[in-house]
Formats: sequence, structure tokens, C-alpha cells
Amino acid sequence: MKKNILFIYTNYSTFVKTDYEILTSEHEVTKYQFKPVKGLSKTAFQFLKQLLYLVLNIWKFDIVFIWFADYHSFLPVLFAKILGKKSFVVIGGYDVVKMPRLNYGVFTSKFRGFCAVYSMKNSSLNLAVSKNVERKVRWIAKKSNTQLIYNCVNISENKNIQPEKENLVITVGLIDSERAFYLKGIDTFIEVARLLPEFKFMVIGMSENLPDQIINNRPGNIEFVGRVNHDDLETFYKKAKIYCQFSRSESFGVSVAEAMYFGCIPIVANVGGMPEVVGENGRIVNRNDINAITDLIQIPVIDFHNNRKIKKQFLVETRKNLLLELIRLYINE
Repeated sequence: MKKNILFIYTNYSTFVKTDYEILTSEHEVTKYQFKPVKGLSKTAFQFLKQLLYLVLNIWKFDIVFIWFADYHSFLPVLFAKILGKKSFVVIGGYDVVKMPRLNYGVFTSKFRGFCAVYSMKNSSLNLAVSKNVERKVRWIAKKSNTQLIYNCVNISENKNIQPEKENLVITVGLIDSERAFYLKGIDTFIEVARLLPEFKFMVIGMSENLPDQIINNRPGNIEFVGRVNHDDLETFYKKAKIYCQFSRSESFGVSVAEAMYFGCIPIVANVGGMPEVVGENGRIVNRNDINAITDLIQIPVIDFHNNRKIKKQFLVETRKNLLLELIRLYINE
């Protein structure tokens, strides 16, 4: 039986869109965006706007589904609890992090941290995108209901993905600020490139608006590519021999799984959920050990079939089946 779901988000990213499409396959889903804005007055306006929407419309919905625990999840979880409705909060990573130096994570703000903890403790179910995130939720909100459902990669299994590899090392991310530059470990990636002139390195998703000292301080064998449509990333994955991710925080690692599917050998920092994605089919490193990283890049071994196999653990179909089954179970309680 179809249920009416209120789907709340801040940014309509690829993984948020995927969950929306999963839910609409069986239910009636209404989207509501809590626009991410800067400044107290603008944020207060978004709160008031959301409050009014919930007062007028919450009665229409059986389920509230929210991506990330933050200030935008507080009122929906509160209303759902008061009215006896089911609420699901996807814990995506930054909602369990505090990195003051980079001003990253909800717990860099006491108010946002309070909203996140309340949401985790009072939602019907928290959906963690990795075991690493799940452990953090259980530590932050010990009495909360939490379930692991891995994030997913939306790639057709019918593609001809046997690639011809070049001496190309890539990393992918939305690098649109100095904070994102360091958060994604691009500084480490550049230092590694400096020591391996025989390889070509490429950062995909690099904004041109970053400070000159970042843009210009790079060796000649590294190329910065701007934001690329998700479907077009396949071209880069097929060419690259190695995929690196040296993030300082990474809850899952969607790009890591995508790259592995196309036969890249992953070299990732021992951070967050990335070791879970890589497993035994890649290299897990200390991001500060530049010499060890350069040594690994020079080992030309790629087990293409194993990489493809591990990728299948994170297919959309797996997340779809688990997510819809959990909703059925909670609705029938």
C-alpha cells in the first residue's frame, strides 16, 4: 500500500536524488528543501518557513524522510514524534563530525549539534551510510535506533567496462572552496604528484575560484579539471590506472566505489568508511606518509575482476531493497 512521504533535504545531490527515486518507486513522495543559507536572519527565515509548512501540511504524510541530521531535521522529527508518525534520518557523515580547523561538521556549532543529537535520539530510525558512521551514531546517541544501509553507486552493470589504462592517477570531488580543498586531501594529492613526474595526475571537480596560491602551486604533471557531469566521469575512470582519495573526512566514498567498478586500483586514506569500500581490493594508507603512497602508486597491479565484484555490494538495487523493506517493517508495526 502506498504511503505519503515528506522528503526533506538541503542540497539535491546525486545520493539524495537516488533515495528520492527509490522512494517514489513505491510511494507518493513530496520534496521539501530547507535551503542552506548563511547568516542568522536567513537561517531563522528558513526555520519559520519550515515551521509553517509543517503546521499546515504534516497531517498529509505518513512518513518523514530526512537526509542528514542538522538544524533542518529538528522540527520534522519533533512534529513526527508528537503526532505519532514515522521518521527516518539518513546519517550521511558530516552530521557525526567535528573538525574545528576546517569549520566542518555539525558539531562545530553547539546549536546544530543539539539539533543533530535530538534528531538521532528521537527519529524512528537512523540510516547510517557506513559502519564507521553507524559506530559514531551509537556513541553520540546511545539509545537511538540505528540501521546500516550502505550508500550506493548508480552505474549500469550492462556497460562494457574493460578499460585501457594509462599512467593516470585521478581523484574526484567538488572542490569549490579552500575548505573543500583540504577536506578532500588535495594538498596531499599534489605533493604525491610532485614526486612522480612519470605519472599524470588529475583532480576532477576543481573550481577556478580558489585562491591563486592553491591553483598555481602545482607541478607540471597535474591537471585541474572543472566540474564534470556525473555521467561523463566514466571516461576518466576508464582511462585511470589508479584512483586516490586522501580525504580528512569521508563517510562512505561513492567516487571510490565508482572508480573501482571501472577497474581503477584504489589508494585511500584510513579515514571514515573508505576502508569498508576498498576492503582487500585496494590500498589503505596513512595520508601523511607521502613516501609510502608514492611506492604504492608505482606498483602496476590491478585486479580488475575483484574490483568489479566489490562494487556490486554497493549497487542501487541493494539499497533500494533494504530501504523499502525497512519502511514496510516500520509502517506495519
